[in-house]
Amino acid sequence: MKNILILLGVIGICLVLLFAFNIVNFEVDKFGPALSKSLKETNTEKFTVWVFLKDKGTNAEAQLSNPLSLVTQESLNRRSKVLPKNKLVDYTDLPVYEPYINFLRENSLKVRVKSKWLNSVSVEVNRQQIYEIANFDFVKKIELVEIYRKNKNEIIVENISNNKSNFDSPEVDSLNYGTGNAVIQISQIKVNLVHNEGIFGQGVKVAVFDAGFSNLGHEAFTTLPLKIERRYDFHDNDTTLANHSHGTATLSLIGGYKPTKLIGPAFKSTFYLARTEVDPGEMNYEMDHWIAAAEWADSLGVDVISSSLGYLEFDSGQISYTWQDMNGNTLPITIAADLAVNKGIVVCNSAGNNGYNASHNTLNGPADGDSVLTVGGVTTSNTYWTTSSVGPTTDNPPRIKPDVVALASGNYIAGTSNTSSYSNGSGTSFSCPLTAGVASLMLCANKDLTPMQVVRILRKFGSNSSSPNNTLGWGIIDAQKSVDSARQLDTTKPIILHTQPFTTTNITDTITLKAVIKDNGIIRYTRANEAPRIYYRKNSGSGWSTFTGALYSSVVKDTFYFKIPGSGYITQVEYYLQHRILNYLHHLYQHYRQVVVE
Repeated sequence: MKNILILLGVIGICLVLLFAFNIVNFEVDKFGPALSKSLKETNTEKFTVWVFLKDKGTNAEAQLSNPLSLVTQESLNRRSKVLPKNKLVDYTDLPVYEPYINFLRENSLKVRVKSKWLNSVSVEVNRQQIYEIANFDFVKKIELVEIYRKNKNEIIVENISNNKSNFDSPEVDSLNYGTGNAVIQISQIKVNLVHNEGIFGQGVKVAVFDAGFSNLGHEAFTTLPLKIERRYDFHDNDTTLANHSHGTATLSLIGGYKPTKLIGPAFKSTFYLARTEVDPGEMNYEMDHWIAAAEWADSLGVDVISSSLGYLEFDSGQISYTWQDMNGNTLPITIAADLAVNKGIVVCNSAGNNGYNASHNTLNGPADGDSVLTVGGVTTSNTYWTTSSVGPTTDNPPRIKPDVVALASGNYIAGTSNTSSYSNGSGTSFSCPLTAGVASLMLCANKDLTPMQVVRILRKFGSNSSSPNNTLGWGIIDAQKSVDSARQLDTTKPIILHTQPFTTTNITDTITLKAVIKDNGIIRYTRANEAPRIYYRKNSGSGWSTFTGALYSSVVKDTFYFKIPGSGYITQVEYYLQHRILNYLHHLYQHYRQVVVE
């Protein structure tokens, strides 16, 4: 009997050990590489992790039949450029299953961010809770949230004197970009030539992600003023943005407007400001807020994301991603950035300020994304800025990064000491918004452009397009050629809306007519061959004259005014309106007879 009890005891111990061994294996199988290494090689007790989920609950796909219950109409409109009409929403748009979130809330220190795109939740947990959460059947994988450490190579120096200007009107052909690098950062990429055609980013929605935005009362934001549609702080979960000079700088470079001082490429775009980072100094920041902001931007119908942020460097003792993970498919933020592009958003991201390395890339995520427009930096002399991060990516075959470059050395930016202060700063954080601004100009010219068309066009006309490499990519962007190319791809004909005001009149003086002219992009009425015209002829009783053409007389937004010179009594007048957009000549024939009673 004693021997039997001993044998049963041994068997029981073995079963317990076997069960425990299987549980450990089960848990470990769910841990991502970075988390596994951190658990083994560090004594860290608190972690911020992504918990990836197996599904989105029972019958979740039924919600796809009602797209407007998942995203806004504006988001659907933008997505229609890249997705079939019957597939504008998909599984990634379904919300994270709430009961799963509640389980995680009860078994973690804090729930941070829910990502429907990744079907994941970021949580703060202790070491024991990681193992407990891994045992939930609905948990697919657990991995560390990426962390960023501020790079000291990005420097802002307040050293610019204040000069007042009374010129506050954004008139075409009279923009004054200031002096020095304020002019160079615009003329180097030929934005001024696009502005001369009346293209300022009108109608384009731009989201700017940064660590906060100080001094929004600055003259560069109030002279026009800048149109800020929405703002959200993803760290504090409210609409009051934290202050930070970095966001002030990047926003001024894309949308600032103060003639004689600073003018950004897309100063007439509509802006959505998101605080995605916490930066009280030299410290680490988790990047889950970036993903939440991208989903927010998508839901609001944003066209362009300008993100002067990157994630890779870490403090000693922390285990996470390395340059080897820059393959476009590993970092959650990169996966989310590519998903944003797949939903029709142009994602511009700075390459990073980690300099050149002959043996491997120095990129920051999500700059490794295959669909992300990665922006490196050059100097005022058009040479590689030696602190700009380089490629290639580590997937097979490796891809060239960055895609393009713009000025990243000594950029002229809005300051924070007062409402008329300016600074100089360097970093790919500053070449990124300049490039995002040009992408906005392209969409202003042709709203039907897809994100990848924007990327390919910018590459095609880059200064290094004949021999792209991993320092300059395809080279310095050319806004003028890129915008012209965007319009060449426009297949949507313009629409002229005009109602004949009368059929008889006793007016013998000049007659003014008006028409609303709508285009898929901006109407370049400053170009003589594309400006709207009126053609008219008269018959005073001796037969019809030949048609005489005349340009519009004035314009207010999309309403154009045309004049027909005065006529004598008993005169018939016929007219029609014409508008040409590149290859499309659009006539609106409206026959109008003027009969003047004596």
